[in-house]
Amino acid sequence: MDNNHTLEENVFTLQTDQFISNDDFQVIKKGLVFTQMFFSILGVITNAINIRVFLKQGATTSSTNIAFMGLSIFDFFSCFMTIPLQVCSFVDIIENWRQGYICEHYNAYPMIMYAAFYNSSIWTTVYLSIEKTLCVMIPLKIKHILTPKVTFRIIMFIFILFSINRILYMASTRISWYVDPETNLTLPDFIESPFANSFVYYNSLISTTILSSVAIVIVTIATIIMINKLNTYQKWRTKNASVALSSSAASSDSSSETKRMSSKDAEMVKFVITVTCIFVACLTISHIPATVILAIPGISVSGSNRNILSVSYYIRFLFVVINSSINFFFYIRVSTRYKTSFVEAFPTCSRMVSIPQ
Repeated sequence: MDNNHTLEENVFTLQTDQFISNDDFQVIKKGLVFTQMFFSILGVITNAINIRVFLKQGATTSSTNIAFMGLSIFDFFSCFMTIPLQVCSFVDIIENWRQGYICEHYNAYPMIMYAAFYNSSIWTTVYLSIEKTLCVMIPLKIKHILTPKVTFRIIMFIFILFSINRILYMASTRISWYVDPETNLTLPDFIESPFANSFVYYNSLISTTILSSVAIVIVTIATIIMINKLNTYQKWRTKNASVALSSSAASSDSSSETKRMSSKDAEMVKFVITVTCIFVACLTISHIPATVILAIPGISVSGSNRNILSVSYYIRFLFVVINSSINFFFYIRVSTRYKTSFVEAFPTCSRMVSIPQ
């Protein structure tokens, strides 16, 4: 009797100590899963448009086009592969559908490959930031170093690198079926080998935390350098605009070409700055779960504040799909070249886009 009384007190204490109750968690989860599903579908549509537009521009005409094409392909598949799991989760929440549990297990493997595509997207963005920063700093040299062929190989290397470790993980896992005595249903269980367990730990530490932090630092530094250089060139152009035409003509062509940025280059830099700013903001939010674990007591899978941990992961995943789905809207707002190619690829949408003359 005393043991039962103590157990009831512990359960009551566990429930009252929660910052987010179980009922509130279900409501929050429903809203977050629905929002995730919306942005995943949006990401499939917008990245399909991006791929069509970059093909119209000529995907292999420049190293930058190849990188943006790769980024769009990675974002397309990272959004596409999340939709089945989100549908399962949403139906399970609304209808209390027991088979949703089976559906989630079947979607474990696509979600593993989703991580490969998303990490490839992250480091393609890093590559774009570095490339355009070097284009600003050493415009004449970098075009001979980062050729379209070199860029293609770098993008492929990034994808292969992040795919191999996911494939090794999938090879060390299996789905085993068992009979649930409560429901009398045959249900799947996800079996992981010791290697797979170690992989999850080290992948969370290295890929999700360390590498993502390194990516944020690199992109931030590259963007700051790009902006500073762009401002320097702008001051140089303003100063030289006041110089007589004859004096300008007397300057050496090589010196002018080295320092001058064309309007096309300036637009592309603005293009990349916009993408990287979105990237930094969304990727920074991906560190919320780790911050929550450190800042709030009782945070664990089975702790009193486990619902906060779950919500933090749902929020992290939401901003992951947001990052992969909204680039189109900034492309079409910032880049004149993108607008022109968009109208050429989709003539019926010409009235929706204003192209500067």
